[in-house]
This record gives sequence, C-alpha cells and structure tokens, in this order.
Amino acid sequence: MKMNRAASFFQHNAVSIALWMIVYYISGVISLKVDAIDAQISIVWFPAGVATAAFLCARWRLWPVLLLSFVIINVILDNAFDNNLTLSIIYAIVAMPASMLIAWITRYFSRPGDDLHIILLWLFATILVSFVDALLFSAGLNFFRNANFKEIFWSGFIADATGIIFATTVIMGFMNTRLRTRTSIVKNIIPGLMTWILLCLSSLLIFNNTAKAFAHNNLHLYSDALIFSLACIPVIFAVLMSLLWGNRGGSLALLTLSAIAMYFTKNKLGPFFMRGLYPHEPLMLIQGYLTATTLLMVFIRVITRDISHLDAANGIQARQYAVYQLNLATGEIAWGNLMGELGLIDEDVFSHRETLMQRVHPDDRDLLAAHWAGTSNQNNLPIIQFRLSTDEGAWIRVTDSGSLFFSQNTPQMIVGKWRITKTLPLFKTDQMDK
Repeated sequence: MKMNRAASFFQHNAVSIALWMIVYYISGVISLKVDAIDAQISIVWFPAGVATAAFLCARWRLWPVLLLSFVIINVILDNAFDNNLTLSIIYAIVAMPASMLIAWITRYFSRPGDDLHIILLWLFATILVSFVDALLFSAGLNFFRNANFKEIFWSGFIADATGIIFATTVIMGFMNTRLRTRTSIVKNIIPGLMTWILLCLSSLLIFNNTAKAFAHNNLHLYSDALIFSLACIPVIFAVLMSLLWGNRGGSLALLTLSAIAMYFTKNKLGPFFMRGLYPHEPLMLIQGYLTATTLLMVFIRVITRDISHLDAANGIQARQYAVYQLNLATGEIAWGNLMGELGLIDEDVFSHRETLMQRVHPDDRDLLAAHWAGTSNQNNLPIIQFRLSTDEGAWIRVTDSGSLFFSQNTPQMIVGKWRITKTLPLFKTDQMDK
C-alpha cells in the first residue's frame, strides 16, 4: 500500500519534475553561451537560481528526485562524455548543497504573512551561503589542483549570488500569486504594453551602442560615466512594468532586459564594455546591474503592497482578516475584506457552503463541516485550521477564529473571520505538507 501511494505521488508530480528539469537545462545552456570562454569556472550560472526556486516550491519528499535530476543535468552540461566523468560527477554534486540550504533556511524560518521578512531572510541566506560555498570550493581547488584561490572565489561567489537572486526572482514572479496585480485594459494592460515596448527600445539603443554613438557624434560627449548612467533608463521601465503588471510583468521585464543586455555585452558592446577592464569584468558588471535591478523591483513591489495595508490611525500594518456570514438555512455566505490569495479565488466559490467545501482539502472537510454544522451548544466556536485550494491548485492554510453561532436568530447564522496562517509570501508551494 505504501509503495502504491509513493508511486501515485511521484506520478502526480511527474510533469512538475519534468518542467523543472527542462528549465534547469535551458538556463544552463544559456549560462554557458554567455559565459567567459577562458574562465577557470563559470562566471554566469543561472541554474543555481532555478534549483533554489525548485526546492522552494517542491514538497520535501520531492527533494531527492529533484537533486538527482539536477545532478544528472549538471553532468550532461559539463560534457562528461568528453571529459573526466568522475570529476564531472563530483562538480555536479558539489554545485547543489548551496541551493538546497538557501531554500531550507527560507522555508523553515519564514514568518507567514510578512513579505519583507521573507525577502530579507532569503537575501541574507543567499549571500551567506554563497560566500561560504565559494570559500570552500575555491579552497578545495586550490589545495587539490593548485588553482588561483582569489579568482575562483570571486567568480564562484558572484556566479552563485547573482544567479540565485536573478533566476529565483524571475521564476517566482511567474509562479507567485500573492503579489499579483488585478489588471484592466485601460489602467494596466495598455500602459504596460507601451512600457514594455519602451523597455525594449531603450535597452536596444543603449546596449548596442547607438546611444553612445549619438552622444559622441552629435553632442560631443565622451564620458564613459555619462554613457554608463544611461543604463538606468531601462531600469525605470522595468520597475513600471512590475507595478503595472505585477510579479509576472516584472519577471517579463527582467527577462527582456537581461537578454538584450547580456547579448550585447557578450559581443563587446554597451556601457559595461569599457576601456581598461579585464576580460571577465564586463560580465561581472552586467550581473551586478541585473541583480541590483532585480532587488529594486522586489523591494518596490513588497513596499507598495505593504503601504496599501497600513492602518492610517496608528501607521502600522493591520492584520488582514476576511469576514464571513454563513446562512445555515440556505448555505449562502456573504463575505467582506477578501484579500491576498483569498481575493484572487473565483467569487462564485465563496458564495455557497457546498462550492467552498469542494476547495477544502479532503482530509479537512469533516473538520470544517462540523464547525459549520450549527449544532454547537456554545455561541463562541473554537478556532480551527484547514487547507484551501487556490485557482492555481496551490494549498494555503487558513485559520477560522472568533466565530460566533447565533442560534436564536431566524435563520441561524455563523459569523467568523478567516486569516491565512501558512503560506510562503513570495515562494508559493504547489502542495503544502500537512
């Protein structure tokens, strides 16, 4: 029986695992294409961010499968059949613990409902773990192969930290619904599309040296610092896209900007390819640029969301509750203040007890049904927790508290409030462990 359950579990998640493997492989191919040819180790390594995102999203039981899958892909990307297979396997395994540890720290120590805490925790874990990982890796290569410790350390640290910050943010932006923005044609879609076009045009003109040539030939400006400052213009459009189109718009903006910027930098064009730099430094600069842009967009999204939830009376963020009134005779439910993931669920689901019950986890339906049975001898109902499915199929844990049973009313009513108490604000899990 246990074997059948395990097989069913992995079959149910086979598509998810396959998608993670495809994204991991593609990100690895892209990293190798734009990486410096003569570098001792990879300076650009986006798979580290893909792996971190995968471990953040997956249930704990899927971690061994993902780990094995990513190790195999690392061996393939390293051209193991043309090189030393044993050495390639060692490198492939050594590349994984950092992403796993960052994901574990973020998931284990996260505070539900505190977006800023999640971001800071993830960022601190990324920097600290990447630093230690680069230190150990460079020390090992220096001891066993007499490699240049300083060069390998900085290359490894930059590759890990920037790859994780950029790729994890992009992937989670497409997957996350918590910070999603409701869109309308007039207020969001059309302005967002125009902003994306301006982002593309400005990035192309700046990174293919058209803006630099215009400044030299027509304005007689030759300052590298001035040309370098033009790179801030696409960042402005990227931030606007994030505000107009939410997380997914921000991820699209980051992908667009990074594709254009890294392509031209790789071809020795753009503001990051300046005189006097060492061969690897332009790639390091462009990664720093993209990482800074990514963090700016993330913090602006979190801060603007938190500002909208501030209590005007005392200036602090108010705890958000969804309030409901259940008519026990008809099963109809009236709601107020549906926000966050609850506000993104189809309103028809919340309109009736039966339709809402279908979204409750099968193991928790009896608990909620008993809570709403209307058979209690007390007016104050106990606090309960249950899991609820979103429109995307993710599980969120909801706490029903402060519920009152009005047994003397006609019809009888239950009035209560819901609050999401188990969720990863920026790192959504596809299924939540019980």
